[in-house]
Amino acid sequence: MKNLAGREWEPPMGHLRARRTPTAMDSAEILALLARTLAQGQTTGRGTGHLAARLCEACTEILGAEAVMLTLTSAAERLTVRTAESAGSAVAQIEDLQVVLGEGPAELALAEGRTVVAHLDGHDTDAAAFPMFATLAAAGDGPLTVYAVPMRPSGHVVGVLSAYLSGGHLSRPLEEAELLADAAGAALLGDPGTADLSSQPAWPQQALVHQATGVVVAQLGIAPADALAVLRAHAFARASTLESVVDDVLARRLVFSALGTA
Repeated sequence: MKNLAGREWEPPMGHLRARRTPTAMDSAEILALLARTLAQGQTTGRGTGHLAARLCEACTEILGAEAVMLTLTSAAERLTVRTAESAGSAVAQIEDLQVVLGEGPAELALAEGRTVVAHLDGHDTDAAAFPMFATLAAAGDGPLTVYAVPMRPSGHVVGVLSAYLSGGHLSRPLEEAELLADAAGAALLGDPGTADLSSQPAWPQQALVHQATGVVVAQLGIAPADALAVLRAHAFARASTLESVVDDVLARRLVFSALGTA
């Protein structure tokens, strides 16, 4: 490697990421693999849903995972897509737990912009960063490993790809998983329908969360971020899901007031 003066120079190893292995794919190859996998889904009848759901299915196949979730986040909103097969599964419960607690591997990946590998068996090295999540998730049915990979198609984090396995490792190196996450993020950001919640059959619950948050804002006169925190806290306090609390708020079975709840 040459420096700006044209002299040979090698940076300290601490400043380098792991060198690419001879068999590792580059970004162009990952994009081509993603395109082929999406095309194969079309020919087998699995590629008829929304782009976000099809990306989940393609990433699941490419990474050899049991399920993949894709989350886009911004200052205003957060969208998470899952496949129909994962609804009600242990994976969906883990995702819901992160939403309720506001902590977990996906939250850490978003906050620090790095890949987080969490072994939900009580022996995770990042457990100190999400102690409550680690404790509750480890009580689930059997061990589960989460690979939370930030999506950085434009150099800054726009979301996270979460891949779940009950055993073993991803079928691709982490470096390739990171390239795949960037490609998926670019595809979602470039999809005209992504910004329109009403067009997202895979994301209806997120729209309901926004509605319930607005109801709590009106009832308590607090900021949206605080209203969402109230919803999360209530779900945790009654050992329920955020979805259940949202449904109760929108059905007026749960009403918040300055003096408590009715």
